[in-house]
Amino acid sequence: MNVVAPGVSAPAITVVTASKDRHDTLMRKAEALARQGDPGAFEWRLYLNEPSASVRAFEDRLATITPAFDVEIDGGQVLSVGSARNRAAAAARGRIVLFSDDDCMPDPGAIEAHVAFHERVPGAAGIGRLRLPEHLRVGSRREPFERTVALIAGGALWINFTGANSSVPTAALRAVGGYDPAWDGYGGEDPELALRLRSLGLRFAHVPGGDAVHEGRISDDLDKAFSAGAAHVRVVRRHPRHGTAWLLGVHPVLVALKRAWLRGPGGRLLDPAVRAYERAYADGAAAGWRDGEA
Repeated sequence: MNVVAPGVSAPAITVVTASKDRHDTLMRKAEALARQGDPGAFEWRLYLNEPSASVRAFEDRLATITPAFDVEIDGGQVLSVGSARNRAAAAARGRIVLFSDDDCMPDPGAIEAHVAFHERVPGAAGIGRLRLPEHLRVGSRREPFERTVALIAGGALWINFTGANSSVPTAALRAVGGYDPAWDGYGGEDPELALRLRSLGLRFAHVPGGDAVHEGRISDDLDKAFSAGAAHVRVVRRHPRHGTAWLLGVHPVLVALKRAWLRGPGGRLLDPAVRAYERAYADGAAAGWRDGEA
Protein backbone atom coordinates (compact mmCIF):
# COMPACT_ATOMS: atom_id res chain seq x y z
CA MET A 1 0.00 0.00 0.00
CA ASN A 2 1.24 3.50 -0.79
CA VAL A 3 0.88 5.91 2.10
CA VAL A 4 1.94 8.70 -0.24
CA ALA A 5 1.36 8.50 -3.98
CA PRO A 6 4.59 8.12 -5.99
CA GLY A 7 5.96 11.22 -7.64
CA VAL A 8 6.16 11.68 -11.38
CA SER A 9 9.87 11.04 -11.57
CA ALA A 10 11.72 8.11 -10.02
CA PRO A 11 13.73 8.88 -6.88
CA ALA A 12 17.49 8.56 -6.89
CA ILE A 13 17.56 6.08 -4.00
CA THR A 14 15.23 3.58 -2.33
CA VAL A 15 15.53 3.09 1.43
CA VAL A 16 14.71 -0.53 2.32
CA THR A 17 13.70 -1.63 5.82
CA ALA A 18 12.45 -4.93 7.23
CA SER A 19 10.84 -4.82 10.66
CA LYS A 20 8.73 -6.75 13.14
CA ASP A 21 6.62 -5.39 16.03
CA ARG A 22 8.59 -2.16 16.43
CA HIS A 23 6.13 0.52 15.43
CA ASP A 24 7.45 3.15 17.87
CA THR A 25 10.95 2.66 16.48
CA LEU A 26 9.63 2.91 12.92
CA MET A 27 7.91 6.18 13.72
CA ARG A 28 11.22 7.59 14.97
CA LYS A 29 12.81 6.33 11.78
CA ALA A 30 10.14 8.08 9.71
CA GLU A 31 10.95 11.30 11.57
CA ALA A 32 14.69 10.79 10.89
CA LEU A 33 13.92 10.30 7.20
CA ALA A 34 11.82 13.44 7.22
CA ARG A 35 14.90 15.37 8.37
CA GLN A 36 16.81 14.41 5.23
CA GLY A 37 17.31 16.80 2.33
CA ASP A 38 15.06 16.74 -0.71
CA PRO A 39 12.17 14.36 0.21
CA GLY A 40 11.54 13.75 -3.48
CA ALA A 41 15.03 12.29 -3.88
CA PHE A 42 14.20 9.05 -2.07
CA GLU A 43 11.44 6.59 -1.32
CA TRP A 44 10.99 4.29 1.68
CA ARG A 45 9.99 0.68 1.05
CA LEU A 46 9.13 -1.22 4.18
CA TYR A 47 8.24 -4.85 4.83
CA LEU A 48 6.54 -5.73 8.13
CA ASN A 49 6.84 -9.31 9.37
CA GLU A 50 3.45 -8.98 11.02
CA PRO A 51 -0.21 -9.95 10.49
CA SER A 52 -2.12 -7.87 7.96
CA ALA A 53 -4.14 -6.12 10.68
CA SER A 54 -0.93 -4.95 12.34
CA VAL A 55 0.42 -3.73 9.01
CA ARG A 56 -2.75 -1.69 8.46
CA ALA A 57 -2.48 -0.27 11.98
CA PHE A 58 1.01 1.02 11.24
CA GLU A 59 -0.10 2.44 7.89
CA ASP A 60 -2.80 4.42 9.71
CA ARG A 61 -0.33 5.62 12.31
CA LEU A 62 2.25 6.70 9.75
CA ALA A 63 -0.39 8.55 7.75
CA THR A 64 -0.93 10.89 10.72
CA ILE A 65 2.43 12.55 10.15
CA THR A 66 1.95 12.87 6.36
CA PRO A 67 5.59 12.26 5.37
CA ALA A 68 6.72 14.22 2.33
CA PHE A 69 8.52 11.25 0.83
CA ASP A 70 6.99 8.24 -0.90
CA VAL A 71 6.31 5.23 1.32
CA GLU A 72 5.40 1.72 0.20
CA ILE A 73 4.42 -0.72 2.97
CA ASP A 74 4.15 -4.47 2.45
CA GLY A 75 3.80 -7.36 4.87
CA GLY A 76 1.27 -9.77 6.28
CA GLN A 77 3.42 -12.89 6.56
CA VAL A 78 6.58 -13.76 8.47
CA LEU A 79 9.65 -14.07 6.26
CA SER A 80 13.35 -14.40 6.92
CA VAL A 81 15.10 -11.05 7.22
CA GLY A 82 16.70 -11.53 3.80
CA SER A 83 13.42 -12.42 2.13
CA ALA A 84 11.70 -9.47 3.82
CA ARG A 85 14.38 -7.11 2.50
CA ASN A 86 14.03 -8.67 -0.95
CA ARG A 87 10.29 -8.10 -0.89
CA ALA A 88 10.76 -4.48 0.12
CA ALA A 89 13.38 -3.93 -2.59
CA ALA A 90 11.55 -5.84 -5.34
CA ALA A 91 9.89 -2.81 -6.91
CA ALA A 92 12.51 -0.24 -5.94
CA ARG A 93 12.37 2.73 -8.31
CA GLY A 94 15.67 4.23 -7.24
CA ARG A 95 18.86 3.40 -9.08
CA ILE A 96 20.40 2.81 -5.63
CA VAL A 97 19.11 0.70 -2.75
CA LEU A 98 20.04 1.72 0.78
CA PHE A 99 19.47 -1.04 3.33
CA SER A 100 18.61 0.75 6.56
CA ASP A 101 17.39 -1.25 9.57
CA ASP A 102 14.44 -0.08 11.61
CA ASP A 103 16.63 0.89 14.58
CA CYS A 104 19.18 2.79 12.46
CA MET A 105 18.44 6.51 12.24
CA PRO A 106 20.32 8.23 9.41
CA ASP A 107 21.97 11.53 10.23
CA PRO A 108 20.60 14.59 8.42
CA GLY A 109 22.08 14.54 4.94
CA ALA A 110 23.08 10.87 5.14
CA ILE A 111 20.85 9.74 2.28
CA GLU A 112 22.15 12.53 0.05
CA ALA A 113 25.66 11.38 0.97
CA HIS A 114 24.89 7.85 -0.24
CA VAL A 115 23.56 9.22 -3.52
CA ALA A 116 26.62 11.45 -3.98
CA PHE A 117 28.90 8.51 -3.21
CA HIS A 118 27.42 6.38 -5.99
CA GLU A 119 27.64 9.23 -8.47
CA ARG A 120 31.30 9.64 -7.56
CA VAL A 121 32.21 5.94 -7.20
CA PRO A 122 30.28 3.84 -9.75
CA GLY A 123 30.39 0.08 -9.38
CA ALA A 124 30.77 0.09 -5.62
CA ALA A 125 28.83 -0.78 -2.50
CA GLY A 126 28.73 2.03 0.03
CA ILE A 127 29.15 1.49 3.77
CA GLY A 128 27.97 4.13 6.23
CA ARG A 129 29.29 4.25 9.77
CA LEU A 130 27.09 3.31 12.72
CA ARG A 131 27.34 4.68 16.22
CA LEU A 132 25.58 3.95 19.49
CA PRO A 133 23.73 6.90 21.07
CA GLU A 134 25.56 8.06 24.16
CA HIS A 135 22.62 7.46 26.50
CA LEU A 136 22.87 3.73 25.72
CA ARG A 137 26.63 3.49 26.12
CA VAL A 138 28.07 1.51 29.01
CA GLY A 139 31.38 2.98 30.14
CA SER A 140 33.91 3.07 27.32
CA ARG A 141 32.59 -0.10 25.69
CA ARG A 142 32.32 0.03 21.92
CA GLU A 143 29.76 -2.08 20.13
CA PRO A 144 30.86 -4.59 17.46
CA PHE A 145 29.37 -2.36 14.75
CA GLU A 146 31.56 0.51 15.99
CA ARG A 147 34.81 -1.50 16.01
CA THR A 148 35.48 -1.27 12.29
CA VAL A 149 39.12 -0.55 11.52
CA ALA A 150 38.60 -0.33 7.76
CA LEU A 151 35.99 2.40 8.08
CA ILE A 152 38.11 4.35 10.52
CA ALA A 153 40.90 4.30 7.94
CA GLY A 154 38.48 5.62 5.32
CA GLY A 155 38.02 2.41 3.39
CA ALA A 156 35.74 -0.60 3.71
CA LEU A 157 35.71 -4.35 3.23
CA TRP A 158 32.96 -6.73 2.23
CA ILE A 159 32.64 -7.78 5.89
CA ASN A 160 31.43 -4.23 6.64
CA PHE A 161 28.36 -4.64 4.41
CA THR A 162 25.21 -5.09 6.51
CA GLY A 163 21.51 -4.38 6.22
CA ALA A 164 21.93 -1.65 8.81
CA ASN A 165 23.44 1.14 6.70
CA SER A 166 24.77 -0.05 3.33
CA SER A 167 23.92 0.99 -0.22
CA VAL A 168 24.33 -0.78 -3.53
CA PRO A 169 23.37 -0.11 -7.15
CA THR A 170 19.90 -1.57 -7.73
CA ALA A 171 21.06 -3.25 -10.94
CA ALA A 172 23.86 -5.06 -9.09
CA LEU A 173 21.51 -6.20 -6.33
CA ARG A 174 19.13 -7.65 -8.90
CA ALA A 175 21.96 -9.21 -10.89
CA VAL A 176 22.97 -11.38 -7.90
CA GLY A 177 19.37 -12.12 -6.90
CA GLY A 178 19.36 -10.15 -3.66
CA TYR A 179 19.56 -11.92 -0.33
CA ASP A 180 19.41 -15.72 -0.38
CA PRO A 181 15.72 -16.41 0.41
CA ALA A 182 16.61 -19.86 1.78
CA TRP A 183 19.02 -18.47 4.39
CA ASP A 184 17.52 -19.01 7.83
CA GLY A 185 18.45 -18.25 11.41
CA TYR A 186 20.22 -15.19 12.81
CA GLY A 187 23.35 -13.88 11.11
CA GLY A 188 25.31 -14.60 7.98
CA GLU A 189 22.90 -13.24 5.37
CA ASP A 190 24.83 -9.97 5.01
CA PRO A 191 28.35 -11.34 4.32
CA GLU A 192 26.85 -14.04 2.10
CA LEU A 193 25.26 -11.36 -0.09
CA ALA A 194 28.38 -9.20 0.09
CA LEU A 195 30.55 -12.02 -1.27
CA ARG A 196 28.22 -12.48 -4.23
CA LEU A 197 28.36 -8.74 -4.89
CA ARG A 198 32.14 -8.93 -4.67
CA SER A 199 32.18 -11.77 -7.19
CA LEU A 200 30.16 -9.55 -9.52
CA GLY A 201 33.02 -7.07 -9.42
CA LEU A 202 31.76 -4.53 -6.91
CA ARG A 203 34.23 -2.99 -4.52
CA PHE A 204 33.36 -1.70 -1.07
CA ALA A 205 34.03 1.79 0.20
CA HIS A 206 33.12 4.08 3.07
CA VAL A 207 30.42 6.71 2.45
CA PRO A 208 31.58 10.04 3.94
CA GLY A 209 28.66 11.70 5.70
CA GLY A 210 26.48 8.60 5.41
CA ASP A 211 26.41 7.90 9.15
CA ALA A 212 23.51 6.61 11.22
CA VAL A 213 22.68 6.10 14.89
CA HIS A 214 22.07 2.48 15.91
CA GLU A 215 19.44 2.55 18.66
CA GLY A 216 20.45 -0.54 20.54
CA ARG A 217 23.36 -2.49 21.95
CA ILE A 218 24.13 -5.93 20.57
CA SER A 219 27.05 -6.79 22.85
CA ASP A 220 24.57 -7.89 25.54
CA ASP A 221 22.91 -10.54 23.38
CA LEU A 222 24.94 -13.71 23.77
CA ASP A 223 22.42 -15.87 21.92
CA LYS A 224 22.80 -13.72 18.82
CA ALA A 225 26.58 -13.76 19.18
CA PHE A 226 26.56 -17.58 19.27
CA SER A 227 24.21 -17.77 16.29
CA ALA A 228 26.32 -15.30 14.31
CA GLY A 229 29.47 -17.35 14.91
CA ALA A 230 27.78 -20.50 13.65
CA ALA A 231 26.19 -18.68 10.70
CA HIS A 232 29.52 -17.25 9.58
CA VAL A 233 30.92 -20.76 9.39
CA ARG A 234 28.09 -21.51 6.96
CA VAL A 235 29.17 -18.49 4.91
CA VAL A 236 32.73 -19.83 4.79
CA ARG A 237 31.56 -23.27 3.68
CA ARG A 238 29.61 -21.66 0.83
CA HIS A 239 32.36 -19.17 -0.09
CA PRO A 240 35.66 -20.83 0.84
CA ARG A 241 37.84 -18.33 -1.01
CA HIS A 242 38.73 -14.67 -0.40
CA GLY A 243 40.07 -15.40 3.11
CA THR A 244 36.50 -15.48 4.37
CA ALA A 245 37.26 -17.56 7.46
CA TRP A 246 40.01 -15.23 8.69
CA LEU A 247 38.13 -12.01 7.97
CA LEU A 248 34.97 -13.30 9.65
CA GLY A 249 37.00 -14.49 12.61
CA VAL A 250 35.93 -18.12 12.32
CA HIS A 251 38.99 -19.90 10.95
CA PRO A 252 39.41 -23.04 13.10
CA VAL A 253 42.93 -22.05 14.19
CA LEU A 254 41.78 -18.54 15.11
CA VAL A 255 38.71 -19.89 16.94
CA ALA A 256 40.82 -22.28 19.01
CA LEU A 257 43.32 -19.57 19.96
CA LYS A 258 40.56 -17.07 20.72
CA ARG A 259 38.62 -19.46 22.94
CA ALA A 260 41.76 -20.35 24.90
CA TRP A 261 42.77 -16.71 25.31
CA LEU A 262 39.29 -15.54 26.34
CA ARG A 263 39.12 -18.22 29.00
CA GLY A 264 42.56 -17.41 30.35
CA PRO A 265 44.08 -14.46 32.24
CA GLY A 266 44.45 -12.40 29.07
CA GLY A 267 40.72 -12.40 28.48
CA ARG A 268 40.16 -10.76 31.86
CA LEU A 269 41.70 -7.58 30.49
CA LEU A 270 38.59 -7.06 28.37
CA ASP A 271 35.33 -5.49 29.43
CA PRO A 272 33.35 -8.42 30.92
CA ALA A 273 30.46 -7.95 28.48
CA VAL A 274 32.81 -7.78 25.49
CA ARG A 275 34.61 -10.89 26.73
CA ALA A 276 31.31 -12.76 27.10
CA TYR A 277 30.17 -11.67 23.62
CA GLU A 278 33.42 -12.74 21.97
CA ARG A 279 33.37 -16.07 23.81
CA ALA A 280 29.82 -16.73 22.66
CA TYR A 281 30.77 -15.86 19.07
CA ALA A 282 33.80 -18.16 19.16
CA ASP A 283 31.78 -20.94 20.77
CA GLY A 284 29.16 -20.58 18.03
CA ALA A 285 31.85 -20.83 15.37
CA ALA A 286 33.31 -23.95 17.02
CA ALA A 287 29.83 -25.48 17.12
CA GLY A 288 29.35 -24.58 13.46
CA TRP A 289 32.50 -26.43 12.46
CA ARG A 290 31.50 -29.46 14.56
CA ASP A 291 28.00 -29.54 13.09
CA GLY A 292 29.44 -29.48 9.59
CA GLU A 293 31.55 -32.54 10.36
CA ALA A 294 28.62 -34.52 11.78
